[in-house]
Amino acid sequence: MTEPVGVVTYLDFGPSFAETASQGLRRWAARVRSEREASEATLLNEIGRPERFALVETWTAQAALDAHRASGAQEALSMATGRAAPPDERVGEPFSIGAARPAGPEALYVLIHVDVTPYDLSAVGDWLKAQSEAGRATSGGLSYDVWRQVGRPNHFAVIQVWADHDAYACHVEDAATHAFRENLLSMKGALYDERLYRRLD
Repeated sequence: MTEPVGVVTYLDFGPSFAETASQGLRRWAARVRSEREASEATLLNEIGRPERFALVETWTAQAALDAHRASGAQEALSMATGRAAPPDERVGEPFSIGAARPAGPEALYVLIHVDVTPYDLSAVGDWLKAQSEAGRATSGGLSYDVWRQVGRPNHFAVIQVWADHDAYACHVEDAATHAFRENLLSMKGALYDERLYRRLD
């Protein structure tokens, strides 16, 4: 697979356990950031659903991620979650990655899981790349990356960072975004999953 490696992990808890989970996950994210081969470990909390979290990691190579897992760090994550549903982890390879601009306290993080039928992936790839390049070019687009899931080339993780909710709204209401969603409609393999977050750590 192509390096680096991106990992998105979704975690859901019982509502009464959200604050305890938040504390444990903050410690976990700090531990990952201390590792030399981890270039990113971002902890996100879903807006309107404080019991739902996402962990976004970037590793220099698959070997680095494997070494991290062998170190027992994943066991520490399991202990932190306690009352969570099983973690849903998606490992990806770079598909359309660009430079990021600094995110302030009002930044809005968007995670999208795109699942399409595999018969015309080249068209989907072109649409995703065009969308990501356009998103990076806007004044409110701080980051717009697309990762392709390892072992499932018809699954993509889209990670957007917008300066604020207004910048995100402009993107959603843009004609190009509407065209992208319309093109995707006939090829979707599952519901288009888009979730909004604030950064915790």
